[in-house]
Amino acid sequence: MDLTEQIVLDPQLCRECGGRCCQGSPGLWVDPQRFFAIFFAGQQLSLETLRDKLPGLGLVFWEKSGVPIPAPVSVMAGCAFWREDGCGFSTEERPCQCLALIPAVQTLKQQGCACRLPKQYHFEQARLAWGEYWRV
Repeated sequence: MDLTEQIVLDPQLCRECGGRCCQGSPGLWVDPQRFFAIFFAGQQLSLETLRDKLPGLGLVFWEKSGVPIPAPVSVMAGCAFWREDGCGFSTEERPCQCLALIPAVQTLKQQGCACRLPKQYHFEQARLAWGEYWRV
């Protein structure tokens, strides 16, 4: 999964929007290898070890599907890393879903977020990738 081909950031549009996607909910890291490369220098950790380390990073497991998937902590305002001046993560660190989100100008004219997410970054793909990883 080559995320660099999917990055379609539009800083101007996102600034005008004010982070509605971020205020809705945090994105997920769809690719386990990318997640471990970012936060643990490629070292792959067991579920128990990662569960202990996530809070220190401001992350949690999103487990609504029965498969633990790392995600930023969710707060009343959405993603705990969202700031009025943008994302608290560097571009390279951001969750896969955040980077792959395709900005839509319609978002400026309506409530909520009209941005689209390519199918390979939908929740189901994250569930499959992490489910396979945890079976290893």
